[in-house]
Amino acid sequence: MSAKVTSAFLYVEDVRESIEFYQDIVGAEVSQLHAEVEDGPITLAILRIGEFALMLHPQDELADEFADQKPGVGIHLQLRVDDIDAFYQHCIDEGAMLSLSGEPVDQEWGWRELALKDPDGYVWSIYQDLTGGQWS
Repeated sequence: MSAKVTSAFLYVEDVRESIEFYQDIVGAEVSQLHAEVEDGPITLAILRIGEFALMLHPQDELADEFADQKPGVGIHLQLRVDDIDAFYQHCIDEGAMLSLSGEPVDQEWGWRELALKDPDGYVWSIYQDLTGGQWS
């Protein structure tokens, strides 16, 4: 049996703010926008990062379920880039919050990485694989 992870569904406070973050910082492309009524608030945004889909949904519809929880806690996403130092400079230029790690760090397993938080607290490990393909 063959399987492939194709998407992640994230509940967010402000869909438009999240779209802007993922477009400007991560380079995601908006694939689809959905609203319950024409010109109404976005109820689902589907963004593409390469072959991966990031699905953003407003958390307000599930306010009761999120009453004692904070979206973003307990999930850690990863994004491989070709040049982590260029990505870091891009984040600085765009004013992205790098509160978890700051500058890229060389890891013992062969990655050079930094941690980045999106507007809702979802943590992204942005890394460059320096092993020559061991982590591909």
